[in-house]
Amino acid sequence: MSELTERMDTYGADTAATMERFLNDEVMYLKCLHIFSKDSGFTDLSSALEKKDYTEAFESAHMLKGVASNLGLTPLYDKICILVEALRRQDDANTAQQYQNICTEKERMIKILLK
Repeated sequence: MSELTERMDTYGADTAATMERFLNDEVMYLKCLHIFSKDSGFTDLSSALEKKDYTEAFESAHMLKGVASNLGLTPLYDKICILVEALRRQDDANTAQQYQNICTEKERMIKILLK
């Protein structure tokens, strides 16, 4: 096990299944993690929530959920799922807090990634 997979395991990522999807190419996995950490979907989601455009917010959150899942980022995926389901029900009562939870989890993931 490499340092990267150990750090991602510590984070709570499902590295075993993810590395299978990446054919054990850790360089490609790391590249994808860095690209995802800067994904415009996070900004798009924030903008949509500010505008209270819940259709656009749902689409952005749903896309982020899929990528987080494919990258095995279970803790981030779990937080995004909560927001996606609230947006699906058009329940905006806690969307700002749920978005903040996503941002906090994303920052946690980035810190572990950059160690």
